[in-house]
Amino acid sequence: MSDLFMRRSAIISICKMYRYELRRIWDDRLPLLVVCMLNPSLADDQVEDPTLRELIHFAKMWGYGGLLIVNFYAFRSPSPKEMFAQGCKAFGPENDAYIKGAIAYARNHGGKLLAAWGNDGHVGGYHMYFTTLAAEQKVDLVCLGKTNSGQPKHPMARGKHRIPRSQMPIIWKEAAL
Repeated sequence: MSDLFMRRSAIISICKMYRYELRRIWDDRLPLLVVCMLNPSLADDQVEDPTLRELIHFAKMWGYGGLLIVNFYAFRSPSPKEMFAQGCKAFGPENDAYIKGAIAYARNHGGKLLAAWGNDGHVGGYHMYFTTLAAEQKVDLVCLGKTNSGQPKHPMARGKHRIPRSQMPIIWKEAAL
């Protein structure tokens, strides 16, 4: 389906500081690829960015009908440094509910979720909480590859860590049986 017919939506706080969920849907007959990254860029229901375009590419190649994207932190900034400077405010007051909803969707639609938060995902230990939530729901975490520190690569990894356009998902953390 042409991107012209792609449905775009975003759940953004009234104050515009937080993005809780981003969706792109091009085929209602297929499940959405659920993705969790570190922090949201400025992409919304109108604007796309390079990361979103890469995720759309992989989701289409892997046979999904769209994307459902959440982030550890809901504070909107393309800069993790700026986001981390917000301290506790970076989480966003409603973010946990959207993360849990995304994990539940993944559980009910194939049991896989793309982890893509990059090296900074371990800062603050939130990745441990997230992986525990996913394991409790029997959701496998897949990734596009691992960073040198063992974290799931961000879709826009650069240089020698760049992700090939033909990359298939690999298991990062398998849910316990």
